[in-house]
Amino acid sequence: MSISGWAQTAENWLVTHVPGADWLILFGAVMAVVTALLLVIWVLRLSVRILSTLANEGKAHAARRRNAPGFRILIAPPAEDRAAGKWLHAALAQYLPVFSFGAPFGLVKMGAIRGGLESRSVARARKRMAKADADMFLWASRTGNGERGFELHGLSRGGGLTPAEARLFTIALPGSRKVRSDDLARAASYLITKQLQPALSDPQAFRAEKIRQLATDLDALLAGQPAISPTLRAEIEADFCASGVRVAEELGDVTPLDKVIVMRRQHLDAASEAADTGKVIQARLELGRALIVRAEKQFDQNVVREAIAQLSLAVEGLRADPMILKAQSASDALFKAQSMIESRKRFSLNFGS
Repeated sequence: MSISGWAQTAENWLVTHVPGADWLILFGAVMAVVTALLLVIWVLRLSVRILSTLANEGKAHAARRRNAPGFRILIAPPAEDRAAGKWLHAALAQYLPVFSFGAPFGLVKMGAIRGGLESRSVARARKRMAKADADMFLWASRTGNGERGFELHGLSRGGGLTPAEARLFTIALPGSRKVRSDDLARAASYLITKQLQPALSDPQAFRAEKIRQLATDLDALLAGQPAISPTLRAEIEADFCASGVRVAEELGDVTPLDKVIVMRRQHLDAASEAADTGKVIQARLELGRALIVRAEKQFDQNVVREAIAQLSLAVEGLRADPMILKAQSASDALFKAQSMIESRKRFSLNFGS
């Protein structure tokens, strides 16, 4: 008997012997249609995912084949907000050259990565980064309109790292579209550039002339009052102060000095030494150095005394640093070993045969 004949026989038996069989048959038909639709949807979603994966791999391979010099940055915009992705791309295109001292770069748009900092998401980003031989992979997610509603996650090879060693970082920006101003674009671009070039936090790593321009740019950035968290603002202020002090010491340009002194005093007034000892010590060092430069230009005994007090507190804090203690211990042991050798030599000269 054929399958269709068997099905017809079963249907006739149900209609004859089972009350309400017509409804059962109708229900079965509906379920079959629903199952077929779900299967079609699943196949379509799987096809889209496969095509997306192939497209991302193609973009990564294409980026790798480019021989253009400079930084290669992959950007995966948030799937929830395309406008946010366009804003981020435009911000980096405009301001990355400003904070990277004109270094060339290329931005490659990739498919969205969902899941934030989940291990699967990070592994997927690291894999794409390795295929493209990129210097940075940046992906974003938008969770709301709050202070952390637009989160930028990234992997950076800044400092000569391999893709497997790339540092993971997160920069939390406000999610509201109303605050996506030019000032916020500059702030986001600088914070991302810092991940790409960690030496930006160390003014000694660049020529003083470049640091003078960086100090000017950071001063303008802070004056714009970008809608960022107090933590991010404090980070940018610290970089501005470090740059301003070096410019004043080496180039004699005291233009940013008054702002540095005000910012470092405010930081020390608000900071908790127990919670953030390293930043407090750094603030004391910068304030003390800034006050000394100010006193050199216009002598004031009270200013010098404040500088001495701040630098003394900074030195005391450094003496308690574990690394400083280890270095002192190693130095003491080295001195002891050298003293033993010198003593042995003197003994040999005076009493040796």
